[in-house]
Amino acid sequence: MKKAIFSILKGDLARSGGMIFLASLSANIILFFANIFIADQLGAVDFGVFKVISYLFTFLPILIDFGASSTMTKYISQFKSRSKEKIGYLINWFLKIRILSYAVLIILILVFNEQIALMFLKDASLSYLLLPGVLMLATSFFIVFQYIVLGFHEFRLFALSQFLTLTTCGVLSVLLSYFGIFYALVGWAFGFLIGNLFNLKFFLKEKVVKKSKEFDVKKIFVKFSLPVQFVWIITNLFGVVTPILSLFFPQEAIGYFSFAYLFYFATLLIPTAVSSVVFPKVSELNGSRRFKDARDVKEKAFLLYMPVVLIGLVLTILLSDWVFMTFFENYLPSLFAFKVLVSFGLVSGFITIYANYLQGLGRVKRFALFVLLQNILLFAVSFALLGML
Repeated sequence: MKKAIFSILKGDLARSGGMIFLASLSANIILFFANIFIADQLGAVDFGVFKVISYLFTFLPILIDFGASSTMTKYISQFKSRSKEKIGYLINWFLKIRILSYAVLIILILVFNEQIALMFLKDASLSYLLLPGVLMLATSFFIVFQYIVLGFHEFRLFALSQFLTLTTCGVLSVLLSYFGIFYALVGWAFGFLIGNLFNLKFFLKEKVVKKSKEFDVKKIFVKFSLPVQFVWIITNLFGVVTPILSLFFPQEAIGYFSFAYLFYFATLLIPTAVSSVVFPKVSELNGSRRFKDARDVKEKAFLLYMPVVLIGLVLTILLSDWVFMTFFENYLPSLFAFKVLVSFGLVSGFITIYANYLQGLGRVKRFALFVLLQNILLFAVSFALLGML
């Protein structure tokens, strides 16, 4: 079994975007420790405010993406070899929608900023903190250029961009957190812009927008982009858990929960790593109609992940109290939530792996259903935990 697993990791991780995965993994680790530092720097109440705003204004761009990210990657890649002149028209079409939707959303937030602050932060006087949130929303506009670059198969540039975006968000927020929440959020916002400067440079250098041939993009929009948008929202629902819970619970409880929630994300790094092998391998085998071999990959992935779950659960039970007493004493009220969320994250990693197996088989509806189930369970567990804080 070890030999089979090793052969999968050795042969397929490199072919399935290993460079992109490693860039994302290392950046997420840096971002995790940056969040720990910010939590210590701000304290529970302010950290709760920081996470509500950062999560909310990171999720809002997903709502108005209209499938642009996936569409850009798929169709630029498709047109690159045989219909290059269509690329410019495709990009122009989606960028116009993006500019319009972003402008409308930003105007609405600025007009109703006090009501939004009262709703999510329980204090209308904190509406000034929505300004860096709006800046975050504006700079997130440039994330679409990552997917344009990916469509051109510039994998190194895409990996670099992902790494720079996440690490710059974390590092700038840490440096500016000394001056308070407002500036920490400003640092997070500029991370989106800095991380995509190389992508923007590539886009301008290619000059694809000028080489344009008109065709029926609306057909693609209706048949591909909008269905993908639905799945895109479902797969990113975990990012709106904290803002939704902030509607029902006080900010201090949200702060303690947000600290524990950081570790839930950390547990997902390992099943995500396993999934980065499962998805492309199963896609390849499914294309060759080798369905039994695809099931074997899934079963081997489960076997590979099982010891991680068992060891993780044991360590969580044995060491959690000591870790919090030693390193996170200011967040002791988060201890129980930490134990539950880490345990839930470890076990739900099986759902993550299985969902990617379904995605590799092209079963998009079942994939979306399993991811939705995982997120509903997460909402339910999180709501119950906050009721105990």
